[in-house]
Amino acid sequence: MGQQQTQTLIKVWDIWLRLFHWTFAIAVIFLLLSGEFGWFFFEGHKLAGEIVVALILFRVLWGIFGSSTAKLTTLVTHPKYAFKHIIDLFKGSVHHERGHSASGGWAVILMLLLIGFQAISGLFIADEDELLEGVFYGMLSDDLSSELLSLHYQNARLIQIIVIIHIVTIAFYALRGGINLVKPMITGHMKWPSSLSIPSAQFQANWIAGILLIAVAGGLSWLFNWW
Repeated sequence: MGQQQTQTLIKVWDIWLRLFHWTFAIAVIFLLLSGEFGWFFFEGHKLAGEIVVALILFRVLWGIFGSSTAKLTTLVTHPKYAFKHIIDLFKGSVHHERGHSASGGWAVILMLLLIGFQAISGLFIADEDELLEGVFYGMLSDDLSSELLSLHYQNARLIQIIVIIHIVTIAFYALRGGINLVKPMITGHMKWPSSLSIPSAQFQANWIAGILLIAVAGGLSWLFNWW
């Protein structure tokens, strides 16, 4: 029987990226449920969409000024590495990553783009009975608003698909690759094989995130008339 490999606990995600991740996930799931089934639709759908806009804006800023594992530049790799990572995952030969994998980075970009479009388009449209209106509804022509509403519905289906793929991939990672992706996103730390060198990472000071958060919340609360 081979000797079990020792592991070292290392930090991979800062608190701000983790807070973004889980708040974003809750908001998106609520939006999908309320949009699909009318669950608290009039009470919360509009506000949740505006919160998603704020979250994405903060994520973009944190991707520029934040910790190294949150950098937007780390999400973009050559597509061949993304395809190779997917093939390796199916083979059960995945490698530890201190941050997003090659395919995971592109998945994050796709999700931010799809959900970003959904949230921003929602600002300019109203439901079919015009009982719930986005904060900027009426600024566009009727034809363009109608087209955006149609795209809003179609894009919701794409988001449902990408969310399902995301969940299945996490499960597949655990079952096929033996790597738990959920726990590090909760604790911020992951187990790293002692036999492998630890990639460097720099984590940004909390006060910088605080300034960005205040700026985003203050600016959008004025724009969206939250107060």
